[in-house]
Parts: sequence; C-alpha cells; structure tokens
Amino acid sequence: MLDRRALVSALALAAAATPVAASPSASAWSRDSKSAVRLVRGGFDGKVHRAGVEITLDPGTKTYWRTPGDSGVPPAFDWAGSDNVADVAIAWPAPMRFPDGNGFSIGYKTSVIFPLTVTPKTPSRPVRLVLKLDYAVCDQICIPAKAAANLTLVPGPADPAMAAALAGFEARVPRPQAEGLSLAVESVERGGEHPVLVLRAGVDALSPADLFVEGPDSRWVLPLPEAVDTAGAERRFRLVMDGVPRGTEPLGQELTFTLVSGTRALEARLTPR
Repeated sequence: MLDRRALVSALALAAAATPVAASPSASAWSRDSKSAVRLVRGGFDGKVHRAGVEITLDPGTKTYWRTPGDSGVPPAFDWAGSDNVADVAIAWPAPMRFPDGNGFSIGYKTSVIFPLTVTPKTPSRPVRLVLKLDYAVCDQICIPAKAAANLTLVPGPADPAMAAALAGFEARVPRPQAEGLSLAVESVERGGEHPVLVLRAGVDALSPADLFVEGPDSRWVLPLPEAVDTAGAERRFRLVMDGVPRGTEPLGQELTFTLVSGTRALEARLTPR
C-alpha cells in the first residue's frame, strides 16, 4: 500500500507536470441588438497593462467618438467593479464624420478598439478588469446600448493576433506630433456675429483630410470646421466660433483640434486670439 507521504509526493509531482491554463486574451462578447463589446489583452511591461475595449457594429450602423458632433451620445466607461486597478487611461482612435440629417456626427463604423493603459495598484498581482459600458448605435435612428465584460490581466505575452489588432488602433490615436502633419491659425475674422477662424493644415497631398475641434470643457458645443479646399498638401478649414458658453469670450481660449489625414492623425492645442 502506498503510504501517505508517498501519495502526497506523487500528487505534487502530477500537479507540477500539469500545464497551467493561459489567461484568455479576450473576454466573452457582450451582445446588444446591433453590436457587441469585449475586452482584449495586449501585454504587460512590468508597470502597466495594454488592453482595449473592442466594439463591432452591424453593417450600416455607427457609434460615437468622445465628442459626437451634431447628434449622438459618447460612450461612457465604468470601471468601478475592477480589482487591483489604480487607473484606466482611455485613448481615442481618430474618428470620421458622417452626414446625419441636417448636420454631421463623429465616430466609427464597422469596428473600433479603444486602447487602454491599465495601471495596477500592485503590479505583482493580476488585475481583474470589469467594464460597464453605456453607448449608442445608430443607423437611421439612435439606439441606446449597454455592455458588461470582465477580463483578468496577468504578466506574459498576449495572443499575437490580438496584440496586433490592438496595436493597429493604437497607431490611429492622434499624437501631439505626427510627421508631415501640421496645423496653425492663419487668420481670425471679427466682423460678423461670431469670430471665424481660418486654419491652415499641412497634410498628405494624396489623402483626404478632416478636422475636428473641442472646447475647453463640455459646455462648449462648437460646430465642425468646414473644408475650404480638398486637394494638395496644404488645406484650409473655416470654423465659426458659435456654441460658446454664455458670457464667455470665444477668443483667447485653448481649443483642441484633431487633424486626420489618411491613416495618421495630429492632436493640436491652439489658442486663437
């Protein structure tokens, strides 16, 4: 008969020989009527985890950027249920504009991954990332949508295909400097009801270009800049300074501009005077 010590030793050896299941590189999909959401894992550098929120959309539908344009609802991310999380920083890939009734909305079609930088409270411990998401999916009308997902983030490499997909959307996040892209205020027209800015953009001559603007806070509801010309390496955009909070001087305030040219994007902070 095998004595107790021998049995314990044999069980320990068997456990050591059994491979430990790898942490999944994505959560289960959380599905709504016209879309689905999941969390994805991109790797750990010893200090922070790379991760992402992936949204897939039915054909013909769209979802929104942090500033949705003339209509729409920006996504709202809730991480309150997470464990061992000190901070979750969300990055926003460059969006596109869509005709939307009498105006334009700003967002994404087909799919998008919002890159995350997740800082753990204790780097040596796994992170349990728990998401509750409120967002909107629109075709002819907007439909409120909700999602819930959770994923454990651990040290070690992620699935190469998943990491590559995440890296593709990380590359689309606007940067303060982007080779070949530039933006400056060329002139300010003061004669009308509202000041009008003319902005000069350096872009890829062979690519379409677009420009988006955000005010200093959520009270500002500025219109989308209008393209004055659509060809060449230098483009101009016209921005009417309407939608400024009551009692606020529109000039002399720092505005955030997102210039998109092809697959690259620049984020510029300018203070027109």
